[in-house]
Amino acid sequence: MSAAPRTLAVAAALVLGPLVAGPARADNLHIDVQSNPERNFTPVQELAYEAIVAGVDGYKVDLRLRVTLHNASKRRQDAVLSLALPRDAELLGLAVARDGTWSPGRAAGVAVEPAHRASGTVFARALAPAVAGDLPAAEVVVFNLEPEVTIQLELQLKVPPRLRADRWELELPSRGDDRWGLAPERRVVVQGARPGDIPRFWLDDRPSDGAGVLLSRPEDRSVVSWPYKHVSKDRGILDGHLEILPDPTPPGVKASGGRFRAYLRLGAAPPPRPDHVVVVLDRSRSTAPDLHRDAFAALTGLFDELPPTLTFDAISFARTARPLLEGGEFPSVRDRGARDRVAAALDAGAREQGTDLAAALALAGRRIAARDAHRPLVVVITDGMLPAGIGAQQIGHVFSDSLTKATRPELLFIVDEPMMLRGGITPQHPITSVATALGARISLESLAQHARRSGGEPPEGLTEALLAAPAVLSDLELQLPRRAVLDEPAPGGLVAGNVLVVRGHYTGAPPSVGVRGKLAGVRTSRTLRAVASKPPPAALVASFGVADLDRAAADGFTRPPWFGLNQQRVARLGITWAGRGNGDERGFLDEKIFRNYLGIRVFPRARACFNKALTRDQQLGGKVVFELEVGKGEVMLARVDTAGLNHREPGFEACLLEAAWALEIPAGRLDDQIYRLRYPVVFNPPAGGRPAMEDDPLGPGTVELILGLPNR
Repeated sequence: MSAAPRTLAVAAALVLGPLVAGPARADNLHIDVQSNPERNFTPVQELAYEAIVAGVDGYKVDLRLRVTLHNASKRRQDAVLSLALPRDAELLGLAVARDGTWSPGRAAGVAVEPAHRASGTVFARALAPAVAGDLPAAEVVVFNLEPEVTIQLELQLKVPPRLRADRWELELPSRGDDRWGLAPERRVVVQGARPGDIPRFWLDDRPSDGAGVLLSRPEDRSVVSWPYKHVSKDRGILDGHLEILPDPTPPGVKASGGRFRAYLRLGAAPPPRPDHVVVVLDRSRSTAPDLHRDAFAALTGLFDELPPTLTFDAISFARTARPLLEGGEFPSVRDRGARDRVAAALDAGAREQGTDLAAALALAGRRIAARDAHRPLVVVITDGMLPAGIGAQQIGHVFSDSLTKATRPELLFIVDEPMMLRGGITPQHPITSVATALGARISLESLAQHARRSGGEPPEGLTEALLAAPAVLSDLELQLPRRAVLDEPAPGGLVAGNVLVVRGHYTGAPPSVGVRGKLAGVRTSRTLRAVASKPPPAALVASFGVADLDRAAADGFTRPPWFGLNQQRVARLGITWAGRGNGDERGFLDEKIFRNYLGIRVFPRARACFNKALTRDQQLGGKVVFELEVGKGEVMLARVDTAGLNHREPGFEACLLEAAWALEIPAGRLDDQIYRLRYPVVFNPPAGGRPAMEDDPLGPGTVELILGLPNR
């Protein structure tokens, strides 16, 4: 290694090293540190960063990322900007503006060796994720930006959105905690269908309320959403699109194969037309403190849209279930006095340990039978954290038995959980299994968005927004010809709101893809026909000066010679952080934490139970095993296996069960995984001495991860 490159690498490490060891970076702006040795000065600055939603073509959002760069120094500067892109984004276009005049870019090749390019040229290319599941990135190189000159860059992207009830959603990745040289805020714009229109949209649940721009903190992952209007003539719930990218070939030569990408999602289903609505509200401690208020506000708007002849009922549940209306009272949905009584009962009750959905549905079934409704609808509002110890089939049997001869109601699960909103409900989640077994509709919502607006107007369209959710698509199968192969196996199901993107390659003629599954137990299928599309360009180039664009395109994308391996590693690491939570510690639990809280919350109570029981029976002793399921730090299900006791003692066993329910782990509030604990404790009777207790150390098999969710 020559002295000059070695000096440059050391300088880069000195300048950029703290970025790796300190706060996490995602987006990065790099300059030539050898030509700019000054510390604490950024010669090239990003003045603004905008995310502009320009439209939706049915399967992809037209997203523009617009960046404003300024050279604050007295010399020409090169700069390399690394940007995290939304998941599955494709870079299709580039434009650059100087003095307000925009110049479109064109496709370019990619050069192998680092080099300089003509002054006033900007190159951009997409970088595929280094690891499956990480975010893609864009690398933008600006050559010879003149002193005291400001330019704007626009990356033109296509991104698959999510569809949540009546809204499109798109997640914008974090830009990192340490944004050296980058803009201090992120501007988000949703453009209207016609020039001058100011559409309604939301940013992280905040409504635009007529504003054309909303701001968010760039260190946060933000979700922008806007209204969805179904304009397709195809009213099928299962919706899909198959896109093929033939291999490059010389003109006139037919491709012998290529790549394909299939998009699958569930659209809106016809909303039910009930004559009686039962609201079942989760009041377990894993739910948000304001969930009951947000739910009640949204339901109030929904009840205002339903016919006044409908009646309603309300039930809350945690460890046990209880009705919120007296006896056999089933008031009209327009009865404001009854609504106020339900709201008062919810405010008076505190959240509790436990999540017994089976008990709640059993109570709902008995009250439906008493009401003798012909078209009942049960709406369960929950955060989706259900114990796996009570199986989906068991819940279904309990619910069916409670109905006796009453009409089986339609069920709708409304899941309101901020952590799930980022990545959707997976087919493996317990709430998905329960909804599948019961044939229930399911929707992932932020009920705060449906609450009354700041101006006091009631929410609109809640019948379509909340009740039009489809059921889970289970037993999902993709049927491919032998000449087509998936890169990764497809999941076994699909939940509304998610867009499933599967990729693969084929040989010979473009394939068609058959999709089969079950919606509420009914077989459904669809065949996706191939639609050819052009592959994204390898790179793009645009000019804000007088550079020859044809010559620049022929020269191709390259990095400047000063952009060494260390800077490349820092940039790539930043994008990886952006896709994996940007280094946020979400409070994941481990055996050490469980051991600590069991010793603080459960063991002393078990000892008190034992000492009290010994006053009744001096010979009592043996081994018990506490079995608990924990989600978000809350005990959702607790049992005590007392088979190891030398004889039964009901009072002692009941006391131990209450000790198990006393476990609470605030440190796990942000851990959305579900754990099963087995905590053995041995009680030794006082054989001529003092009573003694010992707990077995937690080891393999005593802490079991039931639901492990990927990083989002």
